[in-house]
Amino acid sequence: MSISTESIKPSINNDPTYRYVSVGFLVVASIAIFLILWFIRDEVPLREPRTITLYSFTAMESVMEQALIPAFQDFWMESHQERVEFINTFAGAGVIIRQIMTQFPAEIAILSSELDARRLVGEGVINAASWQELQSKPKFCRTPIVLFVRDDIEVEINGFDDIDYAYMDVMIPDPLISGEGQMTSLAIYGSRLRQGDGEKAALAFTLDAFANVKNRPSNSQDALEQFHAGIGDVLFNYEAARAFHPGASELKVIYPRSTIMVEPIAVAIHQNIPPQQEKLITAFLDFLWDEPAQRILSDYGFQTINTSNRLEFAPAPDHDIFTLSSLGTALDLNRSVIDPLLKQ
Repeated sequence: MSISTESIKPSINNDPTYRYVSVGFLVVASIAIFLILWFIRDEVPLREPRTITLYSFTAMESVMEQALIPAFQDFWMESHQERVEFINTFAGAGVIIRQIMTQFPAEIAILSSELDARRLVGEGVINAASWQELQSKPKFCRTPIVLFVRDDIEVEINGFDDIDYAYMDVMIPDPLISGEGQMTSLAIYGSRLRQGDGEKAALAFTLDAFANVKNRPSNSQDALEQFHAGIGDVLFNYEAARAFHPGASELKVIYPRSTIMVEPIAVAIHQNIPPQQEKLITAFLDFLWDEPAQRILSDYGFQTINTSNRLEFAPAPDHDIFTLSSLGTALDLNRSVIDPLLKQ
């Protein structure tokens, strides 16, 4: 028996009344949800981001702001579902030290060397326990002092004593405010010691060299930008400075036969850190030694504990690369080399 199509009841979905009721219900529900959210908006506080106040010497500015800080922010969001914002100050190491000693609220300091850290110890900003830990802990990155020179320089330069400081236009960041300038003085001083000079003769050579340097930018980054713009014949700077400027890699770099390996320091300023911040500050400092951060540092031209065996970071067999500790303690070097230099 066949069933006539006329006898089939129309679907409820095709009922105009049903459609009107459904649409009306959705509109009323949407309005109700909006009103509920509107009235409780002030009762659901937005979660404020955490903050870290970081003071750093200028040579770390590019890698910090462009790569390390964003990488840590992603890490902390993924692991703790919290946003972290950084309040950064970048300046010459001497400026950073003076600011921290005059109670500027740094929670983390990235210093150019143990020389800077030792000054903070002397002022009681870093306690003895933290100082001992700093000395025993591997450094999170390294970079030697090298020479940037013009292609048209006719003199063959293989070391610091091949430079005629009185005749050539030499550029060195100001040691009064720049950690790079102070490390350059120790590079010159140490190279003379390791070639057989006594301490007095090495110091005299270093002071005489600096006395003839007229061009002293405030920090290593400004120095490289000026040199790249055509100022100066020879520039003392960090090897990693090639990453500071988009065209800096085109400059000729000479690795002195004897030079110092600069080892920056990362330290917490505990007197400025409230208890609820300790975990976050410790996490950032630990992050600097983790593989992602170490890889970033090497991409920006710094040597790291994970990349020290890579060929591009290996010195020539006849080159003598020494460290600050091989010259003496930070306290002794401040007294015997840096203080006489600054007084001059």
